Amino acid sequence: MKIAYLGSPVLPSRSAHSVHMMKMCSALSDIGHEVYLIGAMRGEENEDVWEYYGVKNSFDIIYVPKPYPNLPIVPEVYLKAGGNVVNSWRSVKEAAKIRPDMVYTRNETTAYLASLKGMPTIYESHVPVPFEQLGRCRNILFKRLLKSKQFLLLVVISESIKKYHEHRYNIDPDRILLARDAAEPLDPSISPMEFNNDIGLQVGYIGNLYEGRGKRIIKKMVESCDNANFHVVGGGDKDIEVWKRSIKKDNITFHGFVPPSEIDRYRSSFDVLLAPYQRELRVDGGQNTVRWMSPLKIFEYMATGNPMLASDLPAIREILVDGETALLCDPDEPDEWIDALNRLRDKELRDKIGGRAKKEFHERYTWNKRAEMIMDRANELKEGKG
Repeated sequence: MKIAYLGSPVLPSRSAHSVHMMKMCSALSDIGHEVYLIGAMRGEENEDVWEYYGVKNSFDIIYVPKPYPNLPIVPEVYLKAGGNVVNSWRSVKEAAKIRPDMVYTRNETTAYLASLKGMPTIYESHVPVPFEQLGRCRNILFKRLLKSKQFLLLVVISESIKKYHEHRYNIDPDRILLARDAAEPLDPSISPMEFNNDIGLQVGYIGNLYEGRGKRIIKKMVESCDNANFHVVGGGDKDIEVWKRSIKKDNITFHGFVPPSEIDRYRSSFDVLLAPYQRELRVDGGQNTVRWMSPLKIFEYMATGNPMLASDLPAIREILVDGETALLCDPDEPDEWIDALNRLRDKELRDKIGGRAKKEFHERYTWNKRAEMIMDRANELKEGKG
């Protein structure tokens, strides 16, 4: 089947959206489809996009130019909205040229325009369509998409988002599919990192350093656990400087940004992994996504077979079971995290929890399994069997 995945992140970039998009295209190709990624914008010209993301060159990428240069006289919200429409329309026009059997996108404007062009469309939602500012226009387009004969399937990443859409938009249950995020199985041939500070547990946090990512938790753990070495992988230079000014101890190392293709060397090296999400977790656009999230980090951690400490939040409990596949801790209580880390000094417990998480990952949460589940449902609906 010929699939056009329409998305507009800059490639390559540090965004989780771009990682998700590249991994999904790779998985769709792996399970036998002819895949075209359309609408991405070029980043660094000298960067090999396949090497950067650690995926095979198994699908075509059709780039589009950036919609227009930033115009300072135009308010940013309108500039961004206008660019979204322009990019969506260009992507749909390019897709029409290859006559795909199906369009896949995470942008409701793109999905609606593709349906107008007569292309069967899958739309994946990670957060509800916003209502503030220009969100009302996006809601109108989304409602029209749901009424289109070309609308095949709404893919969501968490139970809370599924229930939200069912309640607010009265969607046919057969046309909404819960498919949590995923990760790649760990390559057994990779060489783990070697650290000089090899006394005590090696404890790692991997990801962005924005507000809501658990700085207060990590700071208290670093200050209270002298017999553990902490590692922070990721973040921009400014964020790292903010964290360094806050955490002034010798038992923490900031490794900076690491390309997606190299990150497994770090994940596999840590005795314990941290996912200290807070109750307020904001992304671009200002929405608090903690209720809806299905973090890539959780599945990437599960793939290593190393145990994790994660925040005890409803969205996390959809994935992990306390004491079975992780130790869950109150995001407002740093002492719980310290106690849990002390429990994981027991190697037998570490192996038990990490092993269970890895087993569940392989059974349910690889990119290929996710792609197969989505396409099986979409094909049933396209053939009128749903």
